[in-house]
Amino acid sequence: MESQHVLIIGAGLAGTSLAHELLARGHRVQMVDRGENHSTAIAAGMVNPMVFRRMNKSWRLEEFMEDATKFYQEMEKVLAHKLFHPIVIRRMLSSEQERKYWIERSKLPEFQDYLTELNREDDDYNLAKNSFGSGRLKASFWIDAKSYYDRNQAYFAENKCLTKEEFQADEFNENTLIYKGISYDKVVFCVGYQQMNTPFFQDLPIQQTKGQTLRIRSEEIPEEESLNRKCFVLPLGNQVFRIGATYEWDNPDLTPTEAAKHELVEHLSVLGNFHYEIIDQQVGVRPTVLDRRPILGEHHAIKNMYLFNGLGTKGYLMAPTLAKELCRHMFEGIPLDKETSIDRFYKKLNLR
Repeated sequence: MESQHVLIIGAGLAGTSLAHELLARGHRVQMVDRGENHSTAIAAGMVNPMVFRRMNKSWRLEEFMEDATKFYQEMEKVLAHKLFHPIVIRRMLSSEQERKYWIERSKLPEFQDYLTELNREDDDYNLAKNSFGSGRLKASFWIDAKSYYDRNQAYFAENKCLTKEEFQADEFNENTLIYKGISYDKVVFCVGYQQMNTPFFQDLPIQQTKGQTLRIRSEEIPEEESLNRKCFVLPLGNQVFRIGATYEWDNPDLTPTEAAKHELVEHLSVLGNFHYEIIDQQVGVRPTVLDRRPILGEHHAIKNMYLFNGLGTKGYLMAPTLAKELCRHMFEGIPLDKETSIDRFYKKLNLR
């Protein structure tokens, strides 16, 4: 296929995963990004293969997990930095019902790559509060989100693929796909929670979901695993941990709040009466969708203009696969998954 020139607005997780996929396919890429990120760079980067309580696998888990693992390990080579960190998640079970679900699922072949069968050690685990036993997740990992964003910024800048500026809508002609005098074959908006401030896709329901986390230092919390119940406790090394996360829908404010700090402290107390000091409090805003599925696809009226957004809390798991699927859709006409396609909203608006 002949190389095409693609303009990507936004260099967060969606934009960078798409850019790497495009470059691997031999296309030319130009990114426009303001160099300030409050989603990709702030995220904990946790990849948890399960949805707890009913103990179901995450949506499309196997294909997402395979692609994500390969992508981030490749990114370590491309960006020359450690990004991919395997970790065991120890779930402190919250009820007899959840324990029952775990026991049942762990015996099924399709769950054995993810759930360990409970044993005496899990029942007797005493480094956190343990009323109903605990279970260990396999295949989980976390991505160093801040390094992922910063290293990608440097990489694309060095390769003359990134312009650090606000997208200037008044210098973009949507009919010719010319931006600042340069003509592009395709344009993709990957603007996260800022979508409602950007023309062309404002009629789509991307929500602004504020999330807050704490960084703490403690010599009493175990560092070998990530504890989980009511919150996640992510070991960062040297007795430092990330505690998260809160959810505040329709709130783009970036100010840390005492209410969120209190909530996180309260949730951590469910895991144990640990002694710790709070290092700092971080705030991010996630682009989320009510049906918990991203939005991908072409604008209803403007040919060759696309959207890649709404990655939400599982973005680091889904982004590599969805970037590949969007590329196949853009260049080969392969239909998108109905659950992620932009058409699910355009049809409701009678625009398709």
